[in-house]
Amino acid sequence: MVYIRENFLRLVLVSLLAVFAAGCYKDLGNYDYKAINSIELGKMPDTLRVFQYDTLKVKLPVSALLDSSILDEPGRFTYQWIASTGNADYVLDSSRELKAYVVIPPGKYTLIFRMRDTKTNNLYSKKSNANALSVVTGTYEGWLVFSEVQGRAQLDMVNFVNGQAPTIARDILRNSPVIPRQLTGARDICYTYSTPTSNQVPGPGHDSTKVTAADAEWIYICTDQGAWKLRNDVLTTRWQWTIAREFILQDSASFRPGFCGNGRGIGVNGAYLYVYDNKGNFFERAPSAYYEASRPINNVSTEGKTFKAAPFFCRYQNTGRTFDAVLFDTEKKRFLRYTQGAGTCTPVQPNAIPDPLFDFNDVKKDLVWMKTTLFNTLTYAILRGADGATWLATFNLSSGTSQDRYVRLTGTDIDKATLFTVDRNYGTLFYAVGGKVYATSKFYPDQSYLVLDKGEEKITYLDQHIFLRSTYFSTDPEHPASHVMVGSYHEGTGVGTLEGYYPADFVNAHAAFTKKSAYTGFGKIRALSYRER
Repeated sequence: MVYIRENFLRLVLVSLLAVFAAGCYKDLGNYDYKAINSIELGKMPDTLRVFQYDTLKVKLPVSALLDSSILDEPGRFTYQWIASTGNADYVLDSSRELKAYVVIPPGKYTLIFRMRDTKTNNLYSKKSNANALSVVTGTYEGWLVFSEVQGRAQLDMVNFVNGQAPTIARDILRNSPVIPRQLTGARDICYTYSTPTSNQVPGPGHDSTKVTAADAEWIYICTDQGAWKLRNDVLTTRWQWTIAREFILQDSASFRPGFCGNGRGIGVNGAYLYVYDNKGNFFERAPSAYYEASRPINNVSTEGKTFKAAPFFCRYQNTGRTFDAVLFDTEKKRFLRYTQGAGTCTPVQPNAIPDPLFDFNDVKKDLVWMKTTLFNTLTYAILRGADGATWLATFNLSSGTSQDRYVRLTGTDIDKATLFTVDRNYGTLFYAVGGKVYATSKFYPDQSYLVLDKGEEKITYLDQHIFLRSTYFSTDPEHPASHVMVGSYHEGTGVGTLEGYYPADFVNAHAAFTKKSAYTGFGKIRALSYRER
C-alpha cells in the first residue's frame, strides 16, 4: 500500500518535470520569415507650372525595398496621374513618368500619382501639396499659326504672356470633340474683333445679346473640311458654331470656305464680316445677323447675275464706314467697288479719272494677288496676261477713284512668283520664289534685290500682317506690325519655321531684311493671324 502510493507520487513528479521542461524548451524548427518587398515613392515637386496646350513632365522617384527588378517586370504595375481640384479629377497620363499634353482648364490643382501592383493588388499613392500644380492659359496674345503636318491641319500659337519669353502652344485642336480628328486642308485663319455690336452665334455658350470681350472677339479657321468659330480666349468651339450654321442656319456638308473674317485691310469696324466660299462667291454678315446665303455680294445690280470673284476682299485699314472694298471679277477681268451693307457691287465710271493708266472695267489680265495697304492707302494688284508677263497696278478705290502706277515688273523670276506682300512703311513689294524672297518697287519695276535665301527650305507663307486695333499701328522696327512674316518648310526634316523680318528702305538700303524673330517646330505654314489684346 505504501509502495503503490510512492510510485504514484513518483509518477506525478516526473509528469510535472516534463511539463516544466517543455515550457523551457527552445524552438529550433526551420521556419522562413521574410521582410515584405514594399514600394517606396519619392517626393513630389513643391510647385509645378505649365501652359495649357503644352506638355507637363514629372519623374517621381520609385524604388523597391529589397528587389528593384520587379519594377521592370512587364505588366506588373499600372499607373495613373491625376490633376484634382477637389471637385473634379482629370486623368493626365497612365505611365510611370508623367508626360502629358495639357488640355484641362486653367487653374490650381493637386497632382496625384497612383501605382498598383497587379500581383499583390497593393496600391501606392503620392500627393503634391494642395494647389501645387498651376495650369495657366497658353493662348493669351501672339501668332496663330495654321499649318499642314503630315497631311493634317494643325493650329499652334506663339504666345507672349506678361512679358515672359515666348512659348508655343502645340496642336491646340487635337483633342477637340467637335472638330474632325483628321482635320485636313488648312486654308485660312483670322482673328476678328466685332465690338461694339454683338457677334451672332448660335448657343449654347454664347450670349448674342451682350457685348463682352468673349462674345465680340472670335477666331475663324477654314479648311477643306469646313470652317469653325473658336472662342478667342481658350480656342474652343461647339458644333453649333460651325460656319455652315452661322452661314445658313443649318448644317451643309458641301460648304468649304476659303476665307472668313473682317477682310484683309479692314480695321476694328468689324460689325460687318465676310466669307468666301472658295467657289467665287462672297457673302456679307451685317451686325447682329447671320450671313445671307441667298444673296452673294459679288453681283452688279444692273446686270442681274453674280460674277465669279477672285478670293481677295481689300479695304483700307480704318474704323470709318466710308471706306469701300475692292473686289475683282475674274470673268470680265474688272475691278469693282463694294460698300458695306450695299449687297451689290458698283462698276467704276469710265470718266471717273482723266487719262487712266488702265481700264478698271477691263484690265485684260488675270488677277494673281491683291492687297490694300497703309502705304498711301493704295491697293496693290499683281496681274498676268496671256503672254505670262507680270504687271503691278496701284490705285485707290476705297476712299475715292484714282490710279497711281501701272508698270510691268521684270525682276528676277517675278513671273514664277505666287506669294507677295507689300511693306506698309516704304511701299516695297516683296515676292517669293522657291526659298528666296526678292524686293522690287513700283518706282523701279525693272530692279529687284534678293533679301532672303532659305537654301533648301521652300517658302510657303509671305505677308505683313494687318492688325485691327490702333494700338498695333506702330511703325517701330521692333514692332511686329512692321515685320514681314515668312513661313518656310524643309522637306527633308518635315519642319516648318516662322520668322519675322524688318525691311529697310528700298532706295537707300535695297530693302535689306533684318531678322527680328524666329520660331520653329511647325508644318507647312499656310495661314497666319495674330490674337490681339
